Amino acid sequence: MTSALELLKSAATTGFVGGKTPLEIFYSKIDVQIEYVKQAKEGKDLKQRSLWFRKDGAGYVVRIGRNAFEIIGSKLFRAADLDGVVTILDAAREAIKQDKKLQEHITQFSAERSERLKKGRAKNKAK
Repeated sequence: MTSALELLKSAATTGFVGGKTPLEIFYSKIDVQIEYVKQAKEGKDLKQRSLWFRKDGAGYVVRIGRNAFEIIGSKLFRAADLDGVVTILDAAREAIKQDKKLQEHITQFSAERSERLKKGRAKNKAK
């Protein structure tokens, strides 16, 4: 039994799972949103909760991230059409790559969210 515990202790990690940093994961989420835009262009029905963009009048409103990270003092951006949504998402990726403070904020938010999810799972296991 001791060797099993020693093995688990030596293999335990608090680092990045799958070799991806929180920023790499966030960039991949931007790619997913761009894929959603392509699906929306094809007329597919998408789960609104998953989208970072929504129809608003003649255009679209775009947020960057599920909880809308602030970039250049704004959390919401307007796009005239779905191509504009992609342009905003690409611009957000570039802005994040250039803004160390925003990168730190995304990383911190990711860690905090991970902790909240762990606590939620622990409560469910206790039941």
